[in-house]
Amino acid sequence: RHPGIAQIFEAGALQLQGVDGARAVQPYFAMELIRGLPLLQYVTTAGLDRRTQLSLFAQICDAVQHAHANGVIHRDLKPANILVDDSGCPKILDFGVARVVDAENRQTSAVTEPGHLVGTLAYMSPEQLHGDPGLIDTRSDAYALGVILYELLTGRLPIEVRDVSVGQAIQRVQELTPPPLRQIDPT
Repeated sequence: RHPGIAQIFEAGALQLQGVDGARAVQPYFAMELIRGLPLLQYVTTAGLDRRTQLSLFAQICDAVQHAHANGVIHRDLKPANILVDDSGCPKILDFGVARVVDAENRQTSAVTEPGHLVGTLAYMSPEQLHGDPGLIDTRSDAYALGVILYELLTGRLPIEVRDVSVGQAIQRVQELTPPPLRQIDPT
C-alpha cells in the first residue's frame, strides 16, 4: 500500500471449461480505477515546468523505493505504466511481470526461463536484455527510472531501440553512450 502504487484489491484464478470440455485457468486481478493519463501525455497536456516534472518524478521514485523495500521488483517500468490521476498524483501500475524478492535468501519468485526477455525493450537494463533472470534485481528498475527521466526531460529515449531487432537492441544498449542531457537541452 502506497499512494503512488495502484491498489490491488484481489487476485486469483478462475477455472474455466471450454465447450470442448478442455479446462483452463484464467488469472485475474481487481485493482483501483485510476482516472488519468500516462506520464508523458500528462506532462505534455498539463504543460508542466521542469521543477514540477522533477517533483512528479521524485514521487514515482518514492513509490518504486517502497516496492523495493517490500521486496518487489517491477521489471517493466515505463511511462505507459505510470498514470497521473486527476489530482496530479502518479500511480504505478501493471505489476504483471513483477518479481518478489526474499530479502533473507536474495531469491526471486515468478521464475523466468534463462534467455526469455520480460519487459519493454526501450526501458530494459543491460541485465534484463542479457536474458539471465539471476542478474535482475532492483537496479533494473533504477535503470528504467533513468530512461524514463531522460525521456521526460528530453522528449526522446537515451538509446533508440524501438524499430530494431532484439539482438540490435542489446548491442546498442551495451555499446552506445546516450548523448548528455545538456547536449539535447541546455536548460
